[in-house]
Amino acid sequence: MFDLGFSMGVIVETLVSTYGLDGQPNVAPMGAIIEETRFMVLRIYTSSLTYKNLQAKKCAVVNVTSDPELFYRTAFKEVNPDGRIPQELFEKAETVEAPRLRTADAHIEVTVVEIAHYDSEKAEVTCEAKLVRASNLLPKAYCRASFAAIEAVIHATRVKYFLLHGGREKHEKALQLLEKISDCQEIANHVAPSSRYSEIMKDLTQRIEVWRAKGESLR
Repeated sequence: MFDLGFSMGVIVETLVSTYGLDGQPNVAPMGAIIEETRFMVLRIYTSSLTYKNLQAKKCAVVNVTSDPELFYRTAFKEVNPDGRIPQELFEKAETVEAPRLRTADAHIEVTVVEIAHYDSEKAEVTCEAKLVRASNLLPKAYCRASFAAIEAVIHATRVKYFLLHGGREKHEKALQLLEKISDCQEIANHVAPSSRYSEIMKDLTQRIEVWRAKGESLR
């Protein structure tokens, strides 16, 4: 896993895919931390579908990608046709009962070893890697807009939660993240105007305004 960009004790942004009890695939952005050579930790909101699926199925696929489109479409599923991620984006994993994303750069198939309490909102899920598969991709030139878009999507998932789940402290955290998203938008608009990256940033900004309005109505 270290060849894929993981480092001991460092949070790496991934897309974690699971099956529900109904057999439907689900995938969501999630930070993963390597604690030992074959073990990683996911810190997950206990209210999330991913957490419920991990409890039920005890396995998942950790998808590695640098594609902002995948982060965007899996974080905000309502942007997909019919509000659901297309089934054709998935295929079955080789060693666990979980789906994986066909276009990801690499797949890490894992089983759940332990689920422990982390804080009032999150659980800490320890997983063991059973299989690692990486595609043979040509290297890509670094584009600041691509990584700015991914960063903004990750921040936006937390902003949505903070704005819609009340509390002054969470609202303050949301405002701090909004400043970071604004910086990401500035980068995307500067280096890649009229691109998919700038379109993602524009859409996020519009969604944030809706969340803010809804959050204010809940106060």
